[in-house]
Amino acid sequence: MTNRELFHATMRRENGDKLLHFELAFNVPYKKWYEQGMPSHVQPGWYPILNEAENLYDHFNVTGILFTPDHPQPGEWHSYREYCIPGYEYKVLSDDGKRMVSINDLGNTMVSISPKVQVDRNDGAHIGSPPHEIDFAVKTREDYERTRRLFTGNIEQRYSKSWIERSAPVFKEQTDHISMLWTTGPYAFLRTILGTETAMTAPYEDPEWIRMMLSDHLRKSMEAAEPIIREIGYDASFVWEDCCGKSGPFIAPAMFDEEFAWWYREWKDFTKSMGIPWVMLDTDGDPTALVSRWYENGVDCMHPWEVNCVDILKIAEDFPNYILMGGIYKHMFEPAHPGQVGRFKTTDICEAIDAELERVVAPMRKRGGYFPSLDHAAHSAVRYKHYKYYSERMMDYGKANTVKRFGR
Repeated sequence: MTNRELFHATMRRENGDKLLHFELAFNVPYKKWYEQGMPSHVQPGWYPILNEAENLYDHFNVTGILFTPDHPQPGEWHSYREYCIPGYEYKVLSDDGKRMVSINDLGNTMVSISPKVQVDRNDGAHIGSPPHEIDFAVKTREDYERTRRLFTGNIEQRYSKSWIERSAPVFKEQTDHISMLWTTGPYAFLRTILGTETAMTAPYEDPEWIRMMLSDHLRKSMEAAEPIIREIGYDASFVWEDCCGKSGPFIAPAMFDEEFAWWYREWKDFTKSMGIPWVMLDTDGDPTALVSRWYENGVDCMHPWEVNCVDILKIAEDFPNYILMGGIYKHMFEPAHPGQVGRFKTTDICEAIDAELERVVAPMRKRGGYFPSLDHAAHSAVRYKHYKYYSERMMDYGKANTVKRFGR
């Protein structure tokens, strides 16, 4: 089977003992990896981007989420633009050489590391914290109603016809990676516009307003996605819904039932009617309290099941019919880190990798309905030889990836 065929077979639980090794992203130190032995012709990149060059996914015989076949242009990264059209003008309010305060295209005020600070970003790996939002253009229902026109309509400006023309042939013909339509989930959409706290409290204080916003988001997403889906087709719909922390979801189960479940049902019905068979949900932290609700309302697979927050083996036991992805401890690549030696009982990284694959992949392969994957992106502490060892060692656990373009 090709990787795409194996993906669909796994979603149908028809893959037998063959596993599709998947990764969400590579956030790794490329310069160091070249120094550590990675061939110079291998191209860096967070996600697989199809061109003439061999990228990290191809090199390691790993499957990922396929994005545009050339470098993404503004507004094209997620297939369509979900937020303000026109966007707010970007402005730098202050920059003291250490911290920069700016206004982004949503009108939100951000604090970030100043570009004047010489930070070693290792030619791709993200070092330091992401921008911190300190103020939002939309704080109240009145704010949203005043700017509602920016979040609705303008459909032809929300996708790029040239992007479709470039991407459609590549997306349809390639067999190595999984094509997914990226969409922001309902809570993540609210969080992006309102901030985490308001996104948590507004459904209680003004549920009518929240239903208005989510209805706008759903309708706009359907209208903008339709022409793209029609021309490209996708293996799955990828819903980004970061709404959980280490202690659980930011949405109470009862509130999910009342204000969010309908969104998932309607999005699933729409994507399925357009020929997209699966919905994949991405959320960090511990989603346990909402797991059954997501699956019952249209989600077909969840990831990444962060080990520091939740045990994928327990989830697999409690929900034997659910398709799962992830759950392999990304920090196994640094077991000498304080607090982690005890988990692996070794400071040898290869031994730690062996132990983790035996702990997670062996039983999950036997259970079925599983994609082996790290519990988040491969990160900046990973050494080239250790990721290579991990990828090759996965062959002993049923890895059946085949990168056709480079004969693997």
